[in-house]
Amino acid sequence: MKGSIPTQVAVLPPGEQRLRIETVVMAEPGPWAVLVEQSASGICHSQLDVIDRGGSEPLVLGHESIGRVLAAGAQVSHVRVGDEVLVTWLPRSGTVSRKPVLPRVPLGDGTCAVTHNIFTWATHIVVDEQHVVKAPVGTPEMVGSIIGCAVMTGAGAVVNLARSAGGRLSVVVWGVGGVGLSAVAAARNLGADPVIAVDVDDAKLRLASEFGAGQLVNASEVDPVARVRELTHSDQGFDGVDYAFECTGRPECVGLSLAAVRPGIPGIEHGGSAVLVGAPQVPVELDGMDILLGEKRLIGCCGGGCVPERDFPRFVDWSRTGRLDLAALVTDRYPLEGVNDAVADLRAGRIRGRAIFEF
Repeated sequence: MKGSIPTQVAVLPPGEQRLRIETVVMAEPGPWAVLVEQSASGICHSQLDVIDRGGSEPLVLGHESIGRVLAAGAQVSHVRVGDEVLVTWLPRSGTVSRKPVLPRVPLGDGTCAVTHNIFTWATHIVVDEQHVVKAPVGTPEMVGSIIGCAVMTGAGAVVNLARSAGGRLSVVVWGVGGVGLSAVAAARNLGADPVIAVDVDDAKLRLASEFGAGQLVNASEVDPVARVRELTHSDQGFDGVDYAFECTGRPECVGLSLAAVRPGIPGIEHGGSAVLVGAPQVPVELDGMDILLGEKRLIGCCGGGCVPERDFPRFVDWSRTGRLDLAALVTDRYPLEGVNDAVADLRAGRIRGRAIFEF
């Protein structure tokens, strides 16, 4: 590529909560960077937290996408011009040998928009090579954009943490949006039984059943902890699941998911584990005696514990073989100019699965 690329990018001005679309000039990448022409980008719920916090400088958002390499810096060797790539906020190889180059996007008023990590809500992006993964063969067009966060975070948590005990593996997923649905599919693919989905939205629960949840619990209608224990009743009296994957990020749901895992037998067998997948924004209160006497564990899991270059091929294979329906997982699609509609729908809970921008 020679010269520079006109780019449309969604920018959050300082002190505001509405984004605006700006046309900027995206320059050629530096030695450790890659210029990607985007096909689609995921719209992650965590971006609401970024919007609500704001900042003293203009911000650019988004952290999962799919596109094609237009140019690569001299130090980039794992992708080349023309490659289809997945963009993700985690380091692609699981290691960081140098500090990533954070992009700054020059705006028309002479200021620069910044990002805390990467950005993908734009038609073209310049991104550090550590966040660019060559798309595995068979990666689906457009909907493959959600592998870099939603699928990675939900399915990765199950794949990388859930372990059967004596051939037994029972799972509950708390909150079945895009991340939770990915966790449900992963639990089914690992042979978990039962796979229980908990939510307050019947439409989301119906979708969870299509992804492999055999038992559905509407937490607005019943006591979800009591219902999970009922569904996993044991003659030994140790009701509860082996693993609870908390995908809402709501503080109250962390304690509920922990209460829903089975207690252990001191000196013989540990209790179950609650895995914190969602991101609580405030402190969480827990029942310390339940954790102690039940020998339960609460495990934090950032980004599904994934190494993108290791784990993405598995998720693409699931998609290719019909074990993870990414097209069904993407329930809403927007043009970039509809960014504020997308944010409003996300905030109101109107998106059943995952939403994407199509460029």
